Amino acid sequence: MTDRSDRRMSILHLIEAPQWTGAMSQTLELVLGLRKRGHRVALACTPGSILEQRARDAGVDVVGMEMRSELNPATIARLVWMVWTRRVDIIHAHRAHAHSLGLLASALTGRPFLVSRRVSFKPKQNWGSRVKYTNRRVTRITAVSQAVKKTLVDFGVRPETVEVIYSGSDPTRYGPDSDGTRIRREFGIAPDVPLVGKVANFYHGWKGHDTFLDAARKVMVDVPDTRFLLVGHRTDGEKMRELISRFGLSDRVIAAGYRTDVPDILAALDVSVNCPRAGEGLSGAVRESLAVGRPVVATDVGGNRELVRDGETGLLVPPEDATALAEAVVRLLWDGDLAAGLAANGARFVRENLTIDRMVETTERLYRDVLAEAMSR
Repeated sequence: MTDRSDRRMSILHLIEAPQWTGAMSQTLELVLGLRKRGHRVALACTPGSILEQRARDAGVDVVGMEMRSELNPATIARLVWMVWTRRVDIIHAHRAHAHSLGLLASALTGRPFLVSRRVSFKPKQNWGSRVKYTNRRVTRITAVSQAVKKTLVDFGVRPETVEVIYSGSDPTRYGPDSDGTRIRREFGIAPDVPLVGKVANFYHGWKGHDTFLDAARKVMVDVPDTRFLLVGHRTDGEKMRELISRFGLSDRVIAAGYRTDVPDILAALDVSVNCPRAGEGLSGAVRESLAVGRPVVATDVGGNRELVRDGETGLLVPPEDATALAEAVVRLLWDGDLAAGLAANGARFVRENLTIDRMVETTERLYRDVLAEAMSR
């Protein structure tokens, strides 16, 4: 190692990636951004995943690696081999299983180890989680919001080891040029019909899809012609269709499933809703909605209030309160000036504070600090 502040670093990123989520998107953006800055970057991820394919298409040094088990000896051996053969300086893990595997690879190679934490749920109260999060082998934990940092510190993680690095949006993809005209045409929604949407994968109840649908029923009392759009993995599945039917909304809700044209999806909306019960570290859907200039209503959980400043960049409502959610949506549908003002403020906030470039630059600086500390020991 040298002490030059501009030295080219070698970084190994690892993440289990069974489906495409915000964590996968941010990891790939970080890998590409670091490579653009001249660093050698390798990525270990789930074989056959969307992330692996997109990384290969982008020319990334990517290795498909099985990570279903947190203690897979063959995977650990392959990670150690990657560290030695690629002369890796830093190991950076991005999800729970990658965290365990990377921690063991770090212990075997002596390389600094970083972990990203993207949810504001408290880690599980068991021995394994204690080892993973309070172990001094973990050099730094990057939290995507102050809310996530507070959760970790309350769990027992030393505050000085947690760095807040906000996730970022690509202004060339999520910006004022996004156009929802094609989306409305595809779904048969006229330009003057109010459209309210929620972009979130349908895996667990904590994302609040039932609260959204309950609120949708209430919105229709005041704005009867409103249509609703759900986008994300499994939003077009049988369980979602059953849930929509239970609320009597089968003819009002479009369940679109996984889409790759999210910027245009968001641009088609009159109001973007994010209503999880808990756990939201820093919502990518909220950040991206703000970036394309859409007014947002979000529940006041996790890091949402760090994006949605109530009455300034959007509206906040209590979690699991369908009435409050519906009232906020109706308020924006009725008050065009308020909606436009919040949207403009939100777009400006993201443009000035939450870009991919800033995320990459801040992470790069942290890597250099970590390496400097390692050399001083």
